[in-house]
Amino acid sequence: MSDFSYLKPPADVYQIKHDPFYVKHGEGKNHVRKIFFHQEFDEYEQQKIKELTASIQQHKLTLPPDWCHELTLKYCYSGGFEISRCIQRLQKHLEWIHDENYQVLSPEAEQYLKQGYIYQFGRDHQYRPVVYIQLHMISKNKVHVPTLLNAATAIGNMVTKFMYARGYVENWIVILDSGGSGLFDFPFSTLNMINEFFSINYTSSLHKMFILNPSFFFNSSWKLIEKIIHPETAAKINFLKASDFYKIQELIPAEEIEIKYGGQHPNLTTFWPPINTKAQINQPNDEFQHIQRPHTLTKRTQSLKESEYFSIDNNSKEFYNNSKMKEYRIHEQFQVIDQQHAKCCSCKIM
Repeated sequence: MSDFSYLKPPADVYQIKHDPFYVKHGEGKNHVRKIFFHQEFDEYEQQKIKELTASIQQHKLTLPPDWCHELTLKYCYSGGFEISRCIQRLQKHLEWIHDENYQVLSPEAEQYLKQGYIYQFGRDHQYRPVVYIQLHMISKNKVHVPTLLNAATAIGNMVTKFMYARGYVENWIVILDSGGSGLFDFPFSTLNMINEFFSINYTSSLHKMFILNPSFFFNSSWKLIEKIIHPETAAKINFLKASDFYKIQELIPAEEIEIKYGGQHPNLTTFWPPINTKAQINQPNDEFQHIQRPHTLTKRTQSLKESEYFSIDNNSKEFYNNSKMKEYRIHEQFQVIDQQHAKCCSCKIM
């Protein structure tokens, strides 16, 4: 994989404060969890980790060297805590990990990325990455689905390795532009394959999904579907026509949204490799943990700013009979008062 370390979030990502409801809510099989790392698991989760671990051993599955209990728990959730289904989905994931047709970016898949069939641009107010999928382009140009999934793997691996911060940013936002595609020209089978692909290989990652420019058919169908699916799922999906694009700014800063989607950033003409929209001040590294601070940053001032959105939509919280819970992010300004570490060891200029 190429080096996308320039996409890492600024150091103040470690000041994000998630509400406990956002991290996890529900009981038993109705558990919903969005943050897995640096968390304590309840008894039910711990028991399911043990059961799935035992089943993995029985099936003689070989896990990657960096596998951990948190990832095992993710596949407990992926299979709805039904161990046989968890194993099936995990087996598919392991096959994908070792399949070079996915993991090695082909020239054809790279062209899909450069043309913007799928691309990453911007972050929301909580530094969650945003991924765009141009469904109308996929439909119009009759893309080769395996090549598209190869491109999607490049995006997904890049996001999870370089743009996440375990315990703080573990989810993304997906924006699908349908371009007003109707019943007969919408790529339903392709969308289903993309959804299944992401749900298996990047399980428990979706925070929100926006479907833009929906046709009348889509709007009508969704009004029926949302009444019969789980409120938690319905709360993640939002249909927006052009006149409602401003609602995206409830999650994503306007300067990190393209003009064509109601934001302030010029429409992209180069999609790959992606650009970083966040300043690289106090850039974290792999050793920077949530309890650490650089030793030169010894004095700080804090300001508490309320986020401009709720972690969970009202419908979802009503289902669990919870009151509205808001997320906050602490914005810190560090003042460097210890300058001796910046001195040149030879000339002592500073």
